[in-house]
Amino acid sequence: HDSRLRCFRHKCNCGKPVGMNRASACARGRGLAVLDADDWYHTERLAALVALGERSGANLVADNQFFFDASAAQTVGTAWRESDADWELSFDAFLAGSNAYESFNLGMLKPVLRPDFMRRTGLGYEEKARHGQDFFHLLDFFLLGGKAVVADRAYYYYTQPFGAVSRQWSHAARRRYDFQTACDINQRYLSAARNSLTPVQRAYLKKRSDHLKSLEIFFQVRERLAARDLPGALGRVLPHPSTLGYLARPLRHLWIGRSAPSTIDRLAARAPVVAPKRSTQASIGTP
Repeated sequence: HDSRLRCFRHKCNCGKPVGMNRASACARGRGLAVLDADDWYHTERLAALVALGERSGANLVADNQFFFDASAAQTVGTAWRESDADWELSFDAFLAGSNAYESFNLGMLKPVLRPDFMRRTGLGYEEKARHGQDFFHLLDFFLLGGKAVVADRAYYYYTQPFGAVSRQWSHAARRRYDFQTACDINQRYLSAARNSLTPVQRAYLKKRSDHLKSLEIFFQVRERLAARDLPGALGRVLPHPSTLGYLARPLRHLWIGRSAPSTIDRLAARAPVVAPKRSTQASIGTP
């Protein structure tokens, strides 16, 4: 009964990217925000991010995220350290903070965008990506010259696919990511945009492709081991020794400590501050 709410139903399951593109074309407001099915917002999120966008003149605003472990039914931390800072996210910083090996990277931000920017530039979602489409959406945004700002304050509650505390999948229908398709699409972007990318940006995208390939092999090895197919597992890992780099990450955490600043913390510390610190803080932390 609320005239602001409209529902569009597809005849078949077309996936999130197709649905987002259709919704974006139908949106009538001055801001477009995404909310995935198993996540939710703090009640002040939209007001805070829209205000930040107005102050900064950005085409895109995003925020830190709370991690929610569904099986443990508790919030288990934030994507990076919270503060009251708002900072500009450059294309280089976005790529530097989009390490596919990390449990959270900047390619997983949930933006609020200006629909007029999307329509003027043709920005949309990569419809062939069943997983990782948020990264490609943001990559396209920067390739089209968009300006982005990020709030260190967390307003978005992200349900972890695999709980950090419970060590269980959030629900039985969860399936692992299709890293190979994500790698193929990443390579396509790298080839298509090669002439408009700097050498540093090309290197970051190439590294992401390498990581996605290693992740696909890693999970294939796990699946073969689960099926007691040791020759098959060895046949996958031996031609791809780079997979060992992913396996060595737990040792790195033990060596430097889990309390060390994350990549995003370091990028935020170096980024230009685009708005003064807020003098009042919202009461956040309770779903």
